[in-house]
Amino acid sequence: MTLPSKLPSIIALTGGGLAREAGFAPFDPATLPTGLRLEDVLTPDAFRRNPTTVRGFYNRRRRELLACQPSAAHEALAALDALRSREVLVVTRNIDDLHERAGSQAVIHTHGELLKAQCLICTKVSERYDDITAETACPVCGNAGHLRPHIVWVGEEPLGMAAVYQALAQCRLLLVIGIPSHTEPVRGFIVDATRAGARTVELNAELHPDAPQLAERFPGSIAETLPAYARKLAGVTSWAD
Repeated sequence: MTLPSKLPSIIALTGGGLAREAGFAPFDPATLPTGLRLEDVLTPDAFRRNPTTVRGFYNRRRRELLACQPSAAHEALAALDALRSREVLVVTRNIDDLHERAGSQAVIHTHGELLKAQCLICTKVSERYDDITAETACPVCGNAGHLRPHIVWVGEEPLGMAAVYQALAQCRLLLVIGIPSHTEPVRGFIVDATRAGARTVELNAELHPDAPQLAERFPGSIAETLPAYARKLAGVTSWAD
């Protein structure tokens, strides 16, 4: 992703806790059909060995996502972005499109997007809302049977990291939302933003004691804490103001 000429002053790092509150569970053993392990669907090698199983898993997840709606937290970030003249950049590990559906304009998906597919022949990425099968053709080059989910699997490099680090060096506020603040690379993002002079704020259902130093930390339901904090930032008591 190429950042706009005006770099965002607010970065929102979002993760599985935000998706979970919208009804789209992150990847964990509870989301797997009986008999499947995470390593059966989260590695390039698994796709090479058994593409039918991997495609089937992501087809099911895609249908689950399309049945979900953005939460109040997603909507609050989008409303804040609109009121602050598009100063918010969302950097998310989530593979859903709930930020976009809520109205956020600048979103970097570091772990890919479930509603997209990549062709292994031409490497182009295209939107994909229906199931991917061995007969599905790439809409760009026309080759069939070579589409993989546009997901960053274990061992693959996260996407958009150059843009993320560029934005971190310039932001004035870093929001850590629904993502563990004590694990890498989030911990490093917090340190980088703090060194650049940004204020750092965490909003999570539970707060980990080993997190790096943050200016503010808010425990509890993100669907409640984030809208309240976003309204405070925007200087409004409701989004109708």
